[in-house]
Amino acid sequence: MLAGWLLPMGPAWGQGEADRTALLQRIQTLERRLEQLERGRGATARRAEVPRTAPVAASVASPPVPDRPPPSTRLRDPHDVETPQEAFVFRDQAVTLRPGRGELSLDLGYLRDRRTVSADRSASAVLSARLGIADGIEASITAPFFVSTRTFELAPNLVTDRETRGIGDVAVQVNFRGWGEREYWPGAVFTAALVTPTGPSPFISPILGLNAQQVPVDATQLISARGAWALRGGVQMFKTVDPLVIFGGVTFEHVFPVEQGGLTFRPGRRIGYNAGFSFALSERSTLGFTFIGSYTSALKAERFRYRATAVETGALRISLIQRLAPSLWLEPSLALGLVTESPAFQAGLGLRYRF
Repeated sequence: MLAGWLLPMGPAWGQGEADRTALLQRIQTLERRLEQLERGRGATARRAEVPRTAPVAASVASPPVPDRPPPSTRLRDPHDVETPQEAFVFRDQAVTLRPGRGELSLDLGYLRDRRTVSADRSASAVLSARLGIADGIEASITAPFFVSTRTFELAPNLVTDRETRGIGDVAVQVNFRGWGEREYWPGAVFTAALVTPTGPSPFISPILGLNAQQVPVDATQLISARGAWALRGGVQMFKTVDPLVIFGGVTFEHVFPVEQGGLTFRPGRRIGYNAGFSFALSERSTLGFTFIGSYTSALKAERFRYRATAVETGALRISLIQRLAPSLWLEPSLALGLVTESPAFQAGLGLRYRF
C-alpha cells in the first residue's frame, strides 16, 4: 500500500530502474516491520489480561492447600482444646478434663493473721488427683497437710504458743456438667463431695461438763478440720462475655453429728459462695479475680447451742495461671481477708501436671 503510493512518483524524480527496485524493497521491509510491531502490541495486551484469570485456573487445577490453624490453636494441647484456660480459675467447681485424662496437683499455702491477743501462722500442702470419667464428668480426691502455730500474748512479757501438724479432712468429689453455655444463658456445673474426718478433732470435753458459757472447742489450736463426716453439694454458673469469663456459685455442706467423750457434737452447716471473673493476658497467661465467702451456723453440743461460734468469712483472691509446657501449669495466688474471721494474708503457689 505504501509502495503503490510512492512508485508513481519515481519517474518525476528521474530515478532509474535500480533505484526503484531498491526503494520498493525498503518499503516492503518497513511494512513487514510495522506488521511485527502491531502483532507485538497485541500479544502484550493479551499477556496483561492473563493474570486476572490465571490464578483462578491454577487454583482449580492444583489441589487445595489446607489452612494452618491460628497460633492460639497450635499452642494448645489438642486433648483439652475445648476447655478454655480461663475456667481453671474456678477449677474445683468445673470440668476441665476429657475422659481418660488425669491431673496431679500440689498447692502450697502460707497464711498469717493477727487478732487482739493472738496471732496465727500456718503452712499447708494440698495434694489433689483428678480423672476424667466420661464426657462432662470429672472425679477428684484431695488430701491436705498442714503445720500451724497459734501464739497468745498473756502479758506484755509473757507469750505462749502451740503448734499443730497433721493431715486435714480428705475429700472425694465428683463434678458433672449440667449444660453448656447458650447465647443468652450461662453454663452450669454441679458438684457432689464426701468429706471424711481424717483431720484432728477441734472438740473438747470440759472438765466441769457442758455449760452455756464455755465453748467446747480447743481455742489454743489452729485447726481447719471439722472432725466429722460431711456431704457437700453445689452448682457453679459461668458465662463468656468476651474477653471475660464471669462465674459464680454456691455450695451447701451438711455435717453429721459426732460422738466424742460421751458427748454429741453437731457442727454447724456451712454455705459457701464465690463470684468473679477471669481473662486471658496472652495465649499462655490467665488472670483471675475471685471473691470467696462462707457462713457456718453455730455449733451444738448436747442441748446447748453456742451462737458465738457462727462464723462468716470473706476474702478476695487474685490468681495467675501460667502455662509452662503443653501439660504443665504454674499458679501463684494471693488472698486478702475482707472480714475479721478471715486470715488477713494468704499466699499460694500451685503446680499442675496433666497426663
